[in-house]
Amino acid sequence: MQDIVKNVVDIMKSNFPNGIRDDFIDTSKVSRIYSVNNDGEHISRNYIVEIIRANGIEDGGRFYFISDENAESIRHFLDEILSANSIAYYTKIHEKHSDFFAATHVFSPDVLKKILQTAVGGHFYFSEFCSAKRAVRLDYLIAQIFTAAKTSLSIDELQEKLPYVPSEKILEVLSDAKKYLPTSAGKFIPFSKIQFDTDEIDAAKKQISLYIDKVGYAIPEDYSLSSNFALNPEVAEKDMRNIIYEKFFSENFTKRGKRLFKRGIAGRKSVTGASNRFREFIGEQTEDKKTKTGSIKDFQEFISEQEKLTLEKLSEVAENFGVVRYVALYSAYEQMVRVDKDLFVKDALINFDVVEVDKALRPFIKRKIIPLRGVTSFTGFPPVEGYSWNLFLLESFLRKYSKKYVYAAPAANSVNAGAIYPKSMEFADYLDVQALAVVQERVPLEKSAIEDFLVDKGFRARCIDKVTERIIARAQEMIDERH
Repeated sequence: MQDIVKNVVDIMKSNFPNGIRDDFIDTSKVSRIYSVNNDGEHISRNYIVEIIRANGIEDGGRFYFISDENAESIRHFLDEILSANSIAYYTKIHEKHSDFFAATHVFSPDVLKKILQTAVGGHFYFSEFCSAKRAVRLDYLIAQIFTAAKTSLSIDELQEKLPYVPSEKILEVLSDAKKYLPTSAGKFIPFSKIQFDTDEIDAAKKQISLYIDKVGYAIPEDYSLSSNFALNPEVAEKDMRNIIYEKFFSENFTKRGKRLFKRGIAGRKSVTGASNRFREFIGEQTEDKKTKTGSIKDFQEFISEQEKLTLEKLSEVAENFGVVRYVALYSAYEQMVRVDKDLFVKDALINFDVVEVDKALRPFIKRKIIPLRGVTSFTGFPPVEGYSWNLFLLESFLRKYSKKYVYAAPAANSVNAGAIYPKSMEFADYLDVQALAVVQERVPLEKSAIEDFLVDKGFRARCIDKVTERIIARAQEMIDERH
């Protein structure tokens, strides 16, 4: 009986290098060859099927029988790989040496794994990788590489040190936010390498408490972390703020977006009322910043009393109240609807069919980020009594009424600069919006290309070198995260 099994297996190895199916056609071929080789002796197809299933390596509906010569070549090849590498994933071994494995009739990483797992030798074979050592962990190996490098490293640089580890496996380790941080240059740095200026952090906590006592919450402009940013130049400011919050602030404060509240009272209405909303854009406006005719609070009260307000009048009154232009625009947007470039009207005078407007926007947005100017036709939009659709009216609708979409911009403006995206997409700030737009449209990560794209499409009116650099860094991070 053993001779029959051996003979059938030898037939598989010699005649079916590309695998065999346990169907009628292939088993009939085996039966004929066996009969020819053994003086007409016949064995049943069912028995052949049993031998195939018991001795073959199954993959993709086929069973593989590797010749002894090829199996030995593969073992020697693996010895060479593991003598120079602590860990080797089957997928990467097969990918890097596809020509060798094609010649030895090993057509997939799964077949390779099964071949190696049947081999007798001094190596250890796990579900995804093999190693010359029993105790090996990828996260430990990556930590050792960072320790030796004493600097931040990119995915590509780690890949050079770990040539038989897929990049997605490296990224899985680096995605542990408690151990590694992405840098503004698209690299990663161990959390243990982050430095802190605790004196500055203590001072910031005091400033935060003061602003919360005054106006109900604090925003980044209310306190300084510049020394901490300087100590960690490779880490993006946004990430550094998050680290400091988790490590030093979270015990005393809660965070909602960019705002910090005293723990336990987040969401309460500020005692100073609506004017607090504008501190998000201009920082603290104290009484000593009043001009000859009033304050920002007086300016807001003036706007609330108007049914219609031209842009010219808005600018004139803002100047008298000592309110800068973009803050004046925010104030007007907060309480009114901008119906065209030159006119704001009271909210109560406008009636939007919100559901139908959102439906009309759907063909333009298509689950992506688009510039406000990307809405190039209002043909399908429902009428707004007394007014015609334009980008200014659309911006006001998106700011206050849309149930499905968000408008965002670097600052209030009169040139229709800004972006629209679905509410299901969430961003830390407008920098992230621009970065994803760059990635989404596959813009080359070069300064001139990105600035041309953002300005020409209307995501922003002008570019600032420092902002562009941060957009490039964040876009690279997003690209790396996808891979």
